Amino acid sequence: MVTSKFDDTLAAIELNAARQLNWDYNQFKEYFSFTVNHEAIEIELKNQIEESQLKTLKQALLDYGFQYKKTVNDFILVFEQDVELR
Repeated sequence: MVTSKFDDTLAAIELNAARQLNWDYNQFKEYFSFTVNHEAIEIELKNQIEESQLKTLKQALLDYGFQYKKTVNDFILVFEQDVELR
């Protein structure tokens, strides 16, 4: 995936996730920090969230072809792009 295209996709994912959580973008950024690591997205949880909010976040990434893969140290969620979409 081309980097600038990936950056645009990342911004769209963040906005989609904020919208699905019914949060404004500033509130969203207080809770999550997105980092791109190759073809994966790492999301750092800055604040505790409810299980239902985590489920909504996972669905928002799935909408863009990213599937939840693992949690690192209970604070970083890793999502990888669906292999079939690569």
